[in-house]
Amino acid sequence: MKPVARPLLAWYRRHRRSLPWRESPEPYRVWISEIMLQQTQVATVLPYFDRFITRFPTVDALAAASRQEVLAAWTGLGYYRRAEALHSAAEWIVRDNAGRFPETIEAWLKLPGIGRYTAGAILSIAFGKRFPILDGNVARVLSRLFCVRGDPREGPTREKLWSLSTSVLPRRGVSDFNQALMELGALVCTRKKPKCLVCPLASLCEANARGLQEDLPELAKRKATVPVTMAAAVVRRGDKVLLYQRPSEGSMRELWELPGGTCREGEEIRDELVREAEARYGVRLTPSEELARVEHHIMNRRITLYAFKARIEKEPRKVVHRRVWVGVEEVARYPMSSMTLKVLRGCDILKA
Repeated sequence: MKPVARPLLAWYRRHRRSLPWRESPEPYRVWISEIMLQQTQVATVLPYFDRFITRFPTVDALAAASRQEVLAAWTGLGYYRRAEALHSAAEWIVRDNAGRFPETIEAWLKLPGIGRYTAGAILSIAFGKRFPILDGNVARVLSRLFCVRGDPREGPTREKLWSLSTSVLPRRGVSDFNQALMELGALVCTRKKPKCLVCPLASLCEANARGLQEDLPELAKRKATVPVTMAAAVVRRGDKVLLYQRPSEGSMRELWELPGGTCREGEEIRDELVREAEARYGVRLTPSEELARVEHHIMNRRITLYAFKARIEKEPRKVVHRRVWVGVEEVARYPMSSMTLKVLRGCDILKA
C-alpha cells in the first residue's frame, strides 16, 4: 500500500485551516459540524456553526429546545431535515443514553441523519477510533491517487473507494489523517484544476503520473438545468407582514413562507400569484408593484422569484394553513427557507 500517511500529515500540520470544530474537537461540536457540512461548503457553514453553538452550547440545551427554535437557528442553511435529525438525535442521547455520546459505529448508525461517512467521521475525529471516511473530497483524492475508474457515487466503485479508504488508514493519528484527506481534497486536489505541483502525494498519484487528473473521478453528467418562475406576495399591516406555515409533511415542512407559488408557462405572473394564493391558502389577493426579484438554485432548478406588494381582497372562510402577522423585528425568529430569506431581504424587511 502507498506510504500516504507521513507526507500527508506533514502537509496537514503546515496548511490545515483553523476551524472551530478542529480547535475544540469535542463529540458535540464535531457532530454538529459534520451534519452541517453535509452537502454544504465550509465557508457557508462557519457563521451558522458559531451561532448554533452559541444558541445551543450542549446536547442538553439542544434536546430541551423546541423544534421550531432549532429550525429557526438553522434558517438559511437549507436541507432542513438535517436540523430535524439533530434535534431528534439529541433528544435520544439525553433521554435514553444519559447524555452520553455513542462510541460504537452501530449505535451512531441508529441515530437519525447519520450514515456510514458521518459515523466514521465523528468516531475518528472526536474519539480517535480507527474508522475510514468517504465524502466527496476523499473520494476524489482516492480516485486520482489509485486511478479508480467509474462514478464514485455508484455501488461497485463506491465500495472499492471505501476499501481503499480503510487500507490507507494509519494505526495512530487517525483523527488528523482523516481530516487531512478531506483538507487535501478541499484545498489542493480540487474538482477543477487540481494543484498537483504543490500536492504532498503527487509522486504517489497514479492519475498524476498518467496525466488523468482532470478526467477523474468519472462523475455522471449533472441533470440539465430547469428554469422555474415563482411569485410571492408581501402583504403588510403597518409594520407587520403576513406569513403562512407549510404543512407538517413534505419538503420544508412547518417552515414559514410568504403566500405564493409556482407559475405556469405563458401565464401572467400576477395572475398566477392570485390563483396560487387562493388555491393554496384560500385568500384572495390583489398584487400591485414589484418589490423584489431574486434568483435561487435548488438541485437542478434555477428559480426566478418575483415578489409583489399585495393587499387582501377577501379572507378565507376557513384558514387552511396556520398564519401569523409578524412584526418586522420578529421575522428572524421564524424558521424559513433560504429563498424566503432572500425575498424578505430584497424587500428590506430583513437586514442582509
